[in-house]
Amino acid sequence: MASTMSHFAVNPTIPRALLVAEIFSNILSYIKVDDCIGFWPAEYATSSAPTLFALALTCRAFSQQALDALWHTLRGIEPLIRCAGIISAPGRLQAENDYPISPTEAQLAIISRHGHRVRSLEVDIGCWQHNCHVEPFLRTLASSSKVLVPNLRRLKIGFPCESLHLALPLLGLHLQHLFISIHDCEKDDHRSHTVLQSLLSSCPSIESLTVLKSWHLDCARDVPFALSASHAIQTMQKLRAITVPAITKDALIYLGGLPSVVRISSHLPTGSDLEDILDPSRGSILFENVDGVHWEIKEWQDVEVFARLWPRKLTSMSLQSEVKFDPSLLQVLFDSLHTHEAFRNLQCIYLSESRDCQFSTTIVITIDTLRPLFYLGRLRVVDIDTKSCLSIGDNDLVEMAEAWHCLEVLLLNRTHGSMSGAAPLQRRVALPVVVRFVELLPSLKRLCIGITLSTVVDDYVMVTKNLRALEPRDSGSRLESLMMNYPCDEEYIRKTFRSKLDILLKKLFPQLKPDPFGLGFLCSDTM
Repeated sequence: MASTMSHFAVNPTIPRALLVAEIFSNILSYIKVDDCIGFWPAEYATSSAPTLFALALTCRAFSQQALDALWHTLRGIEPLIRCAGIISAPGRLQAENDYPISPTEAQLAIISRHGHRVRSLEVDIGCWQHNCHVEPFLRTLASSSKVLVPNLRRLKIGFPCESLHLALPLLGLHLQHLFISIHDCEKDDHRSHTVLQSLLSSCPSIESLTVLKSWHLDCARDVPFALSASHAIQTMQKLRAITVPAITKDALIYLGGLPSVVRISSHLPTGSDLEDILDPSRGSILFENVDGVHWEIKEWQDVEVFARLWPRKLTSMSLQSEVKFDPSLLQVLFDSLHTHEAFRNLQCIYLSESRDCQFSTTIVITIDTLRPLFYLGRLRVVDIDTKSCLSIGDNDLVEMAEAWHCLEVLLLNRTHGSMSGAAPLQRRVALPVVVRFVELLPSLKRLCIGITLSTVVDDYVMVTKNLRALEPRDSGSRLESLMMNYPCDEEYIRKTFRSKLDILLKKLFPQLKPDPFGLGFLCSDTM
């Protein structure tokens, strides 16, 4: 039964439906759109804080739920410090030498009154660098046993390694999701060790642990806390998802025996370690409920061992290689995927090369390399992102549609383009074939493909009057995102028919919304 919000006397002009907590909560969920900021231009999203604040002041019946929504998600702890009067409001002068910050009991009580409402908190490196009050405030709390946000469920921190121990006042008993972003390194891992080892006692409810390093840090050499993270992992009883730059063999064996674990992301262990971990003679059931893995790989021999010995069925697999994809090695991998029982139910496959890999116009990945994947009929997501030439032609795309009936996402070299124009034999998809492909796959939502504009004049009457007269294509397609990469040497065609192509694409794909960033559906290859 729906609960009423309170027994307070309220204005009789307020609709009674708004006094039902579930209804008002649903209304608040539409007001809270701040998560869009950062992904959309400013004109597409505005802060919900003023509206929520106004609702909290409207009447007592609205106050508690509106305040809960207002404080639910914070970026930085400055609002908590500011509400207690410890620092000045924005726009007012604040002395930068007010150190140390020593809040009074009354100020801590005010912070506690609002801090218990916070469920998600992000304190990234930007908040740390641009606000001189965060560090001294946390340093004061770190010397006590106080927890700033006791009901926090999700925490994302980007502290410098030397200050990582100051995150301790943010760790509470109800924390479920912890995200640590590392931008630098320290010679010894004492501070990071302190934080990671405290997780067992401070955060017994941790379900997901994510430790990401900046791209310029080498996993083995520059991130000494990898060992501490592995030790900490072996104390966590409720882990469901784990992402760490590197993991020890013992920690991986522990995760394999933990029935709650469903996702693992780390460096792929060496082939010899994998043979030891996955040795059938162990007799124990490992990785019983793991349905998704993401491996960063150094040696393809290790991938072969993984594909041969992995014991449990996976639905999602992601491989990020530190070496260039070799078509022959890829084909061997794909052959093993459709013959090994553990991979026959794959629904999502992601393949990418690291940022250190060089561009190559001599390595060409063709449909023959990908064809073994056609036996995996349950694939919904295929994302292959390389810095090599990906040569896919008209018939190849149709063959994909016939093999992958459930496909929802197909992304081929989405970052740098297909680059097949640099290959000895160009193979690109014509625009009408893209239209047919979308029609053959009614479940398709996202598509990135290499096309050619060289045939567009033959395929369509590129006259503005005729194009405007075209009826928008009637389609039941669910396509939401489309990016078509054309060769650099066809840029002149794009420039010549720019406005006409824009009209044509709107007619062919009327269900697609305008791109808020103004990028359109066509993009030139990187090379």
